[in-house]
Amino acid sequence: MAAATPVKWQDCTEMLGIEAEYMPAGLECGTVEVPVDYSQPGGAKTEVALTRIKASSGQARSAVFGNPGGPGNYALNFWSPPLDGTAPAGLYENHDLVAVQPRGLYGSNPMTCDVAFVGPTSANALHDACFGTDPAYMASFTTENAARDMNAVRESLGLAEIDYVGVSYGTAIGTDFATLFPENTGRMVLDSNTHPDWRWSQQAEQGALAQERRLNDIFAWIAERDDYYGLGDTPRKVFHSWKWVTDQEVGGPPNLTPPPAEARDLPVELRGTALERPALDTINGTAPALARAEGLGRALALQGLTNNATTGLYDATVGATYSEQAWPMLAHMLKYYNDGGNIARVDPATAAQIVAAQESRSPVFRTDIEMNAIITCNETASPSSELGVMAAKADRYTGGNRLTTRAAAEAAGDDCVGWAPVARTIQPNGDALEQKPLVLHSEKDAVTPIAGAHRVVETLGGTLVVVGGGDHGTFRTGNAAVDAVVMEFLETGVATPGRVEGKPSPEPLPRWGQAERAAAAQQGMSAPVAGADDWYGTHRDAGAASAPAPAAGSVSAPAAPVAAPAAPGPLPTPQDLHQQAEKALQDVAGQVETAVKAVFAPHAQPAAPQG
Repeated sequence: MAAATPVKWQDCTEMLGIEAEYMPAGLECGTVEVPVDYSQPGGAKTEVALTRIKASSGQARSAVFGNPGGPGNYALNFWSPPLDGTAPAGLYENHDLVAVQPRGLYGSNPMTCDVAFVGPTSANALHDACFGTDPAYMASFTTENAARDMNAVRESLGLAEIDYVGVSYGTAIGTDFATLFPENTGRMVLDSNTHPDWRWSQQAEQGALAQERRLNDIFAWIAERDDYYGLGDTPRKVFHSWKWVTDQEVGGPPNLTPPPAEARDLPVELRGTALERPALDTINGTAPALARAEGLGRALALQGLTNNATTGLYDATVGATYSEQAWPMLAHMLKYYNDGGNIARVDPATAAQIVAAQESRSPVFRTDIEMNAIITCNETASPSSELGVMAAKADRYTGGNRLTTRAAAEAAGDDCVGWAPVARTIQPNGDALEQKPLVLHSEKDAVTPIAGAHRVVETLGGTLVVVGGGDHGTFRTGNAAVDAVVMEFLETGVATPGRVEGKPSPEPLPRWGQAERAAAAQQGMSAPVAGADDWYGTHRDAGAASAPAPAAGSVSAPAAPVAAPAAPGPLPTPQDLHQQAEKALQDVAGQVETAVKAVFAPHAQPAAPQG
């Protein structure tokens, strides 16, 4: 075996592009040279970047490596301390925390692929551009090599054994590492697991199907708070409030099947009668066919070509399946539109360009942007079916359910048409592990269904701890019970199988109360009338109220210092908030239009190939 190459330590401000004052205490940055092909250690080399935060006690009990998932998620800030000062007790004090940036991403030799290799008959432009540019390097983007690169960094740091925390796709890197290097594997935490047998088209398919089920949980959460939001007292009624907005979106309606009807969805005359159950069975039994027929009617009317709303509500809703903490803001958006808030729109030409952008890749191919497709297509077990992809897309364009048709397209290998797999998938095996892993998973995880966790335990052994709720990513996300389970395992190696509660269900955004009404009256403002406008928040820190939550399994980079708050001004009225939201949405629409035109304008005419 070749000797480990030393770490090339670097200035973090230059490597990460972060000002020194915002750098986490004790952060170190470097790169390690690794083989492009591990079967040819004397051949071509590339570099992978790493960050390390040394244990603040000066006496590290272990080095804990970590990865946030993807494939393709930025890993170098994985261990950045939380901005609010909270962190699992003992994590930063007792452990060196290391993150390795997978090859091909920022800092780890990303590659821009030459579009000159894309011909008029190319079945897959990404494949042809990148493999044409550097076939050996492209073939090296695999989960196995991500694990091997992590081992190379371990060797360079002089560590006999490492602990590990992997989230989502990071669990696949972890299971590969444990299988390849069991003698170097310490205490491994696998959080929100991918399924070892589903790499990767089936994983994407099952995730899309699980997201549709999770959407019904979102609608149910809003319905349970109907006295607050007034959007409907059943999931089905909330769905129709949501559908009224999303039916107007650029690209056409999502045509989802509504949640199952319940007694409160029936006319009063039928409730509690002998006809209640047959009526519900009829409604629910025919719902998929009716949704499909409605979708076909909309498609024949060419509604997808005439819609021009750009609220982003559909994408925000699907994104909210990652974390329940996003649901109050989603309900906030939905109520705004249902109360008559202005729906931002774009002109028809821009709407057409947005649809085109959604259906095609960027004209520039970069490995740090396209890594998800690159890795999944390099090693997906099932060959792609162009006919299957075409059938799924035809179903969608003729009014099919957007999530189930997406699942069908993913199952057929949508991204990977014209791309033959070049890598093997490693079947996890924990027979040689001295320490079996701790496996965490939310019971309703809609991104990586819990079947993946059960399969990981079957193949590696270990302890399964199920977390209540459906959040994707459970450690270091504000759940003290989960953090305690993980830290006990990292400190002692002890883990007890069972279930812990998820984070408490979030509260709706604040609304006007008696104190705010009295203050408004004293200031000569018209206090809001109790009822429809009652829910609007009175946060003076609008940025805090509207800032998006970090992606599951990730830690945000340090933010700039916040200035001292100014003296509070007059309380805003609901009308003020309506106007602010309307302006923000108009700004978003304008930015979308400008961005789309900026992307497409330079490429209106094909550029001549460069010599």
